[in-house]
Amino acid sequence: MRLGVSPTHLVRAFTQRHGLPPHRYLTGRRVDRARRLLLDGMPAAEVATAAGFYDQAHLTRHFRRMLATTPAAYARSV
Repeated sequence: MRLGVSPTHLVRAFTQRHGLPPHRYLTGRRVDRARRLLLDGMPAAEVATAAGFYDQAHLTRHFRRMLATTPAAYARSV
């Protein structure tokens, strides 16, 4: 409690201000970075680690959830 408030309070304050919880915000930023890297021609396996995901399956799961397509399909469609 370095800030004098609980972690729950911080999550609530962030969510109220930004409209989504911190983890979802961070995941969205990572997916945005992955999209840019895929458009630059980087292979999906390399994109996953460069964008902060554990592995390609982790990237694919979140990418599909947010964009309704896989990273490979997204890269081919552009």
